[in-house]
Amino acid sequence: MLIGSVATALAMAGAVLPGLPTTPFLLVALWAFARSSDRLYAWIQRVPLLHAALVEARRFEQKRAIRPAVKFLALAMAWASVVFTGLTIGATHPLLFSLVTLAAIAGTIFILWVPTDRT
Repeated sequence: MLIGSVATALAMAGAVLPGLPTTPFLLVALWAFARSSDRLYAWIQRVPLLHAALVEARRFEQKRAIRPAVKFLALAMAWASVVFTGLTIGATHPLLFSLVTLAAIAGTIFILWVPTDRT
């Protein structure tokens, strides 16, 4: 339940913050709640903020693939976050800039590794 709760909080943050993904955290939360709490599993599926991510999470669970538009948006937001961080605080906080850049690299590798759903 703890893993699901943390993943849910990160998914909700990702729904409103650019650069932070929603769907991967939602997948983790669904997985964790499905194994620990029927009540929380049912609750997370009713959260309006997560509706769009739930649609993509279900698609991913069924097809093990991500739509091209979702891939493009995820990559664009990840790298826009790198640019924004670099322009605003990159010179004064190089560690934070490095962490954002590493997260974008990791996200890019994951997005490119997952098959594309062309249907």
